[in-house]
Amino acid sequence: MALAACALLAASPALLAQTPEPPPFYAITDVEVVTGTGEVLQGATVLIADGLIEAVGQGLEVPGDARVYEGAGLKLYPGMVDALTQIGVKSDNGGNQQSSGGGGNPFQPSGPQIRGPEDRPRTTPWKSPADDLDAAAAAIESWREAGFTSAVVAPGDGFFPGQAAWINLGGGEADALVVATPIAQRIEFPTGGFGTYPGSLMGVLSYVRQVLEDADHHADALAIYERSPAGRQRPEYDRTLEPLIAAREAALPFLLPAVTGPQIDRALALGRRYELRTVLVGAHQAYRRLDRIAASGAPVIVSLEWPEEPKDRAPDAEDAFRDLAHRRLAPSTPRRLAEAGIPFAFTSGGLKNSGDVWKGVRAAIAAGLSEQAALAALTTTPAELFGVADRVGTIEKGKIANLVLATAAPWAEDAEIHHVFVDGHPYGDGAEEEEEDAEPPSVDVSGTWTLTMTTPGGEVEMTAELEQGEDGKVTGEIRSERGETTLKDGRVAANVLTFEVSQETPRGTMDASYRAEVEGESLEGTLSAGPMSFEVAGARTSAAPAGGAGDGESGDEAEVEVADSELEELWRLYQGPVDEGDDFAIVGATVHTVSGETIENGTVVVQGGEIRAVGRGARVPGGLRTIDGAGLHLIPGIIDAHSHIAVEGSVNEGSLNVTSMVGIEDVVDPDDISIYRALAGGVTAINILHGSANPIGGKNAVIKLRWGQDADGLFFAGAPPGIKFALGENPKRSRGGFGPGRYPATRMCVIDVIRQAFVDAKAYQKEWRDYEAARAAGREPIPPRRDFELEPLVEILEGERLVHAHCYRADEILQLIRLADEMGFQIATLQHVLEGYKVADEIAAHGAGASTFSDWWGYKVEAYDAIPHNAALMTERGVLVSINSDSGEEMRHLNHEAAKTIRWGGLSEREALALVTLNPARQLRIDDRVGSIEVGKDADLVLYRGHPLDASSVVLKTFVDGRLYFDLEADRERQQAIDAMKDRLVGRGEDETGDGEQTPDATPDATPDPDATDSAEPRQGAAR
Repeated sequence: MALAACALLAASPALLAQTPEPPPFYAITDVEVVTGTGEVLQGATVLIADGLIEAVGQGLEVPGDARVYEGAGLKLYPGMVDALTQIGVKSDNGGNQQSSGGGGNPFQPSGPQIRGPEDRPRTTPWKSPADDLDAAAAAIESWREAGFTSAVVAPGDGFFPGQAAWINLGGGEADALVVATPIAQRIEFPTGGFGTYPGSLMGVLSYVRQVLEDADHHADALAIYERSPAGRQRPEYDRTLEPLIAAREAALPFLLPAVTGPQIDRALALGRRYELRTVLVGAHQAYRRLDRIAASGAPVIVSLEWPEEPKDRAPDAEDAFRDLAHRRLAPSTPRRLAEAGIPFAFTSGGLKNSGDVWKGVRAAIAAGLSEQAALAALTTTPAELFGVADRVGTIEKGKIANLVLATAAPWAEDAEIHHVFVDGHPYGDGAEEEEEDAEPPSVDVSGTWTLTMTTPGGEVEMTAELEQGEDGKVTGEIRSERGETTLKDGRVAANVLTFEVSQETPRGTMDASYRAEVEGESLEGTLSAGPMSFEVAGARTSAAPAGGAGDGESGDEAEVEVADSELEELWRLYQGPVDEGDDFAIVGATVHTVSGETIENGTVVVQGGEIRAVGRGARVPGGLRTIDGAGLHLIPGIIDAHSHIAVEGSVNEGSLNVTSMVGIEDVVDPDDISIYRALAGGVTAINILHGSANPIGGKNAVIKLRWGQDADGLFFAGAPPGIKFALGENPKRSRGGFGPGRYPATRMCVIDVIRQAFVDAKAYQKEWRDYEAARAAGREPIPPRRDFELEPLVEILEGERLVHAHCYRADEILQLIRLADEMGFQIATLQHVLEGYKVADEIAAHGAGASTFSDWWGYKVEAYDAIPHNAALMTERGVLVSINSDSGEEMRHLNHEAAKTIRWGGLSEREALALVTLNPARQLRIDDRVGSIEVGKDADLVLYRGHPLDASSVVLKTFVDGRLYFDLEADRERQQAIDAMKDRLVGRGEDETGDGEQTPDATPDATPDPDATDSAEPRQGAAR
């Protein structure tokens, strides 16, 4: 963190850790040796020579010239390992890295404009921290003092930041610290904005796949050339791809970010596709993916930065149940991994204070992890994972002398570390004597403090969160407008508080120290940094919770006893079907089949999730569960042909004018509460579309709303793939300052971009056809490079991918129809199509469907000619029409939107219902499975109290594949159970419980989604 004082002194030299001059030999005698192999030796001796362990055992003779460390009453542990960190890694923006957001305007590029994957932005797999290690980094000394002797370090900036190296945390020259390199490749998924490619999560994932695909292609080309070089052009050396090829050939681990359940799924899928030796990093939600991880064989690096309550939140902010439950369950992940036999190590994650790292270990132990498993995660497992177990990780003869001499395990709250040995060099001499000389604390500084520092440039306001232990040690953070930093070496002696902070600057590490006298609720003192000092004064604004903050939990939460099994049982109620059964009959309802007549007092029989019988007198098999539908109405599940819910990250990859390489299927978020809320409105399937920031956007995903399934479990099997096009204001991006300054800037150029993309696609198609012809002729040509941008366009030309085109005006609708005819493909749907009534005959003649709004107009200039009769007029002219929501709020009452066409256009009830059921199913080419109530179709059904086109009607039950995913009565019980558990988790009594107020878990939502999704900017009409 950059404190103001540190920033003023960026030119001052950093303090370097000094390496002690060692004698030839060391001996640690009469000590309890925790070898790390499972064996514990009592009263043993460990001999160290030339940085290596020479002998371990009882009754060993100590050489006369050895320096002896008396170990009576102490324990000797293998040195601890941080399995992934950036300690000592110099941050730069070298190579061909480019910024993609993170500061400044996220919609504007901060570096050279990236034209696409071929520019390989922020991709430097050749970089190794071993080549440019900062041996003077203050964190090396801080981590070493805490008992860490080794770390796996890797750059973290970029998509392919570089290689990992195993270093020892000694105080010598940088080269002397490196134990092994390279030991892994790192992949990251940072996101930015529209500034440069890629800016969205789906863009990042697509780019990473393209690079790995390019590596495969390059390896194949090299192999073919080596087999038969004569007459071939030699493949050029590629410094980006060849390190990746080498890493795969050497079976080095690929470190992939995977904190949440969906992220774990994506990382495993990427590893499978490209045969990577995948290591999952983060893994806080691994407790929800244990079977999948175990089956994959992937080891895990668990971050000790456990989720906690957000800082500086609004006092009346309400946590969602899933957030409270996750904060409670995450620390149990290591125990569950151990029970499942999945190897795991620990990383400090983003923690800056070693005390917080050990607090994270204690939280895992409190959640059931054994001390032995914790030790393995910090020693032997990372050594085995990264291929250095033959030299580190245990206390055995011949291994590097990385050792910790302490009163207890380094993570223990009362542990005192006497000495740390790195490469056989001892550190920490005299530290324990200094602590013994310190006076015991006479004040407790725990709590939140407001600090004011007086500098030549004015006063600087800061906030300090402090926690003091019984021994006077102080941990915490200081925040200011410049950022946040973690305290180190914090202590209270008598009434004097001292601590240090560090900042990494371009000129090196900057250290600053605080010293203040505490009187009651105020303090006064100084901050010293180099030759300068500044006055600091402060006041405590709130005390720490009674009983202390505990390990990783608030004081309130720490007192609550809630078993993991209770949370897991409620989680299944929270996210999953109400009833798993898919065999039943609904009897006596008014059945709106949509494809045929409406049946009064009808019966629908469902078996195996499929509709088996429909009719007034349909036979119900004996023993089949029946649902009384008397007085109720049954319709097919509603289908939203244009949605943007359930997407992780942005729905727009707005950086380029053609982003057909990205896909919504990569970022489907199965945990989005909007899925459940849509079910409450009778929606059972949706078409999730990319946004409209580009003439050619990304691929779509058609899903069923199987709430509780993972992303793969949501996809509608057999639904033809599609892609989003966009015309008009959004893709031309000509209104000043919004988005990258990229082509196109006019409507005529939008269509030019689309035309040129298909010209390129046809050339790419020919290139592959020529290759296949050469192979068929018995030759061995080098295959063309797979291009993820052009492949979807070839699929359109070959009739294998549907086009869904955002449009408003009649002229641009005709433009696209003519271009489609020219290029030889058919448009599946025109989306929004607000002036479709003007050119309905042309739309019908082309065979395109139209998915429009019911009554939105005037929210921007190109929507001025929209009319509420649009859907009915296009229907009358033979266009296949649906009504969509383009909104997470409106999708919950699409039945009402359809009903408006009866008033505005005179459609029949059946025609109106078809607009949100059968017609969108036909547009998406899934009407053989859904959209109407017919024998043989999926049992996607909605049971209403009241006519579905009546504004007062209420959804009682929603079925998907015959399973009951929403039930109004069950929802009320569910909400009561969730509220009761939330009250327990936050320690809230009945008199404090909200009186029916909206909570993040409630089904209704009074606030519409902001919906800056389909548009490239927030749409004015989203909130009417």
